[in-house]
Amino acid sequence: MSWMFKRDPVWKYLQTVQYGGVHGNFPRLSYPTFFPRFEFHDIIPPDDFLTSDEELDSVLFGTLRGHVVGLRYYTGVVNNNEMVALQREPNNPYDKNAIKVNNVNGNQVGHVKKDLAAALAYIMDNKLAQVEGVVPFGANNTFTMPLRMTLWGKEENRKAVLDQLKKHGFKLAPAPKTFGFSLESGWSSGRAGPSYSMPVHAAVQLTTEQLKTEFDKLFEDLKEDDKTHEMEPAEAIETPLLPHQKQALAWMVSRENSKELPPFWEQRNDLYYNTITNFSEKDRPENVHGGILADDMGLGKTLTAIAVILTNFHDGKPLPVERIKKNQLKKDQFGQHIKSDVHLNFYVYYGPDRIRDPALLSKQDIVLTTYNILTHDYGMKGDSPLHNIRWLRVILDEGHAIRNPNAQQTKAVLYLEAERRWVLTGTPIQNSLKDLWSLLSFLKLKPFLDREWWHRTIQRPVTMGDEGGLRRLQSLVKNITLRRTKTSKIKGKPVLELPERKVFIQHITLSDEERKIYQTVKNEGRDTIGRYFNEGTVLAHYADVLGLLLRLRQICCHTHLLTNAVSSSVPSGNDTPEELRKKLIRKMKLILSSGSDEECAICLDSLTVPVITHCAHVFCKPCICQVIQNEQPHAKCPLCRNDIHGDNLLECPPEELACDTEKKSNMEWTSSSKINALMHALIDLRKKNPNIKSLVVSQFTTFLSLIETPLRASGFVFTRLDGSMAQKKRVESIQCFQNTEAGSPTIMLLSLKAGGVGLNLSAASRVFLMDPAWNPAAEDQCFDRCHRLGQKQEVIITKFIVKDSVEENMLKIQNTKRELAAGAFGTKKTNADEMKQAKINEIRTLIDL
Repeated sequence: MSWMFKRDPVWKYLQTVQYGGVHGNFPRLSYPTFFPRFEFHDIIPPDDFLTSDEELDSVLFGTLRGHVVGLRYYTGVVNNNEMVALQREPNNPYDKNAIKVNNVNGNQVGHVKKDLAAALAYIMDNKLAQVEGVVPFGANNTFTMPLRMTLWGKEENRKAVLDQLKKHGFKLAPAPKTFGFSLESGWSSGRAGPSYSMPVHAAVQLTTEQLKTEFDKLFEDLKEDDKTHEMEPAEAIETPLLPHQKQALAWMVSRENSKELPPFWEQRNDLYYNTITNFSEKDRPENVHGGILADDMGLGKTLTAIAVILTNFHDGKPLPVERIKKNQLKKDQFGQHIKSDVHLNFYVYYGPDRIRDPALLSKQDIVLTTYNILTHDYGMKGDSPLHNIRWLRVILDEGHAIRNPNAQQTKAVLYLEAERRWVLTGTPIQNSLKDLWSLLSFLKLKPFLDREWWHRTIQRPVTMGDEGGLRRLQSLVKNITLRRTKTSKIKGKPVLELPERKVFIQHITLSDEERKIYQTVKNEGRDTIGRYFNEGTVLAHYADVLGLLLRLRQICCHTHLLTNAVSSSVPSGNDTPEELRKKLIRKMKLILSSGSDEECAICLDSLTVPVITHCAHVFCKPCICQVIQNEQPHAKCPLCRNDIHGDNLLECPPEELACDTEKKSNMEWTSSSKINALMHALIDLRKKNPNIKSLVVSQFTTFLSLIETPLRASGFVFTRLDGSMAQKKRVESIQCFQNTEAGSPTIMLLSLKAGGVGLNLSAASRVFLMDPAWNPAAEDQCFDRCHRLGQKQEVIITKFIVKDSVEENMLKIQNTKRELAAGAFGTKKTNADEMKQAKINEIRTLIDL
């Protein structure tokens, strides 16, 4: 299996350094290079829901003065004005209210004084507020030192916090006029540590518009000399590198070999100081031997990564390779970029028969695997061979796959041992700034291994519009990230001179028979949903609303797709457990198969590990489990406020979903208005240029099957790619389509989901999108599969949209989503109530209510 196509799964490269053989003259560190890649059946499965959105709702309640006691019993030390972490210790044998005070390194300095701990323990245990500390002075005291605390939390918890403190004789002081990071660094009183003069100007809070502009500039062209220097790759690389790839190679090699201190660290006498937390230590902090290559999709990050592997092995020298006779090597995708007489020890760690011996894996130059396999092995605890090797280099392909810090997949990646670490992603920040933290944690950038310091020094200040926080973020990103877009320029010329990409909307008029069926289904459904609106129960019947929309969308494509109506009744109390289970699973299948990229109303992201409640609402399992845990013992559904219980959540087994994806119809084949329009366009295209290749894309795999019939009848050679195909078949399909020889397929039938991740389909210059997607980003990702490095022809995209239908209304929703995506970056995310209202408004728009 080729590495390129395993891009769908999260594939990892592991570059091993072995002993003996052709490598005998070089020191063999017992580690290779590892490269995870993303596959279309891979998901990002969260374990526990990270309440990062709650952090965005936090306000500063006020400040509190206290003391740290017991200093002489602990080895942890701090500097004046150093940030400290407060950690509950409920099992302390002397005081059940005990609160530890730890320095940035996690070493205990002392305890919060007993009377104050008694007041704060209840607040911390019940998550009423986040308590954060700074030691303003007295760091060298023998017995006690002062502690300045800030309390952050949700506005609705303010009264409970104040009441609890008052009960114990404490009162919060008002927050200073400065806020965020400025607040913590603003305390000064006789400190003996690093001192800074107070800024002449007050802290400036940036507006939402200013924040948006700053974020846009965050990853703009970086003009530093070390990022514009070019480097030639190792002689073993066959594919010529473009100037921007040579620049990336030079930057990556310099990062790997760097002896500099990491960002925000400086040496003072015999100590190393972290300038944003005021922490210091004797040991030199390890620099990040790696970073984030965040070039836009289609700029050839893969080739650059291969060049790094072969160019920078040890002591700045290239990887020593063995030369063989040319006919001995079979090219896979990796081989396309390497000279045909170069032999690499290359192993694909995949499948049930994969080698699990760390000693054998360590002898490979490169090991390739998926995030799914890595996560599976990590779950075996001590038996994961991938976690028992110290790799020379780990490269995460589609690295944003680890953006959820609590996902098992992320944990599996973070626990890999490696000397050099790289993240390849065109979208380092997808939804908000919190996406960046997992990437920094993977890079082992101190002190951001602990999320508290990231949140206190960068995420919160930036989110609150603090200019100082934004400058720190920019400094950090410039140090560890290289990003160029398709419009970036080098020496006055665009990084990539791609041919033009044009998008056309082709309106389709349904036949009289199709329109009659469409109107019948629409009118029946609209009456029912109108009743739900009048009763105020539309969200309680959300699965049925999606069912109606799905049927209308299917009719627009082909009436043979029409899904039978699912019972509109919410499960009744008279159902037997098995009847209830079947009914709920049916509803969940309907939601998941609707192609709606349905969002979870809690995390506001695409559903991962979906479960359905007894009130028939679908959420991510970790999200709803967290809600139930937080609201015990009377948890309510976030959408309809019915009682919910963890024992009543239902998952849909993957095999049940799989068996429903493609049902063979016994109906006699007939065409449809969309198929007629497609065939007319394809035949016309063939007359003009028989060599032009096209992608035909749909969310409905059954529709793709229906399209096969007229393609065969008209003599087209075609291939197919969808998520149900085995990996080997997918690889064969892509290789066959990318082949330019006479007789190769000129058409690929592609499911939208399969076309969204890491594929190179640059042989195609025409795209026919048969049905619109709910999420416009899914369409754009699919179009980028052919409008990318290697494309020599103008790319023309045709979107088929049925006139006077739900599809036209979907385009309106798409435009709204695009505007939201452009404007909400880094600012406060939608809350659950706003999400519910947005869903209701969408329903009204889609069915013309």
